[in-house]
Amino acid sequence: MKAIYWLLVIFSLIFMNCAGGIKIADLEAQPGKYNEKEVKVKGEVVQTFAVPILSQSLVKIDDGTGQIWVKPDNKVPFKGDKITVNGTLKVGLTIANQNLGLIIVEKEKK
Repeated sequence: MKAIYWLLVIFSLIFMNCAGGIKIADLEAQPGKYNEKEVKVKGEVVQTFAVPILSQSLVKIDDGTGQIWVKPDNKVPFKGDKITVNGTLKVGLTIANQNLGLIIVEKEKK
């Protein structure tokens, strides 16, 4: 009976992590573990940054555990929007002479 209980607990934790994504605090705590890997993060847009000349836009999202920059694939969300991002974590990315530390580059939507 205990084995079934622990299997249910383990599967529940795995399912919750897959459905909800990774916490930003986890990415910040172990950037090397997630660098160049696909991640899923949910959060609220707290800041936007655009470089029109370069046709580049960035948004910063907050999931309650931390904040991270995101380079959207195409459509830039507005401040206050709640979004889910699927993309590749990059460590130490520099855009427009600004080192962004950790950033998620959103994968192309089909």
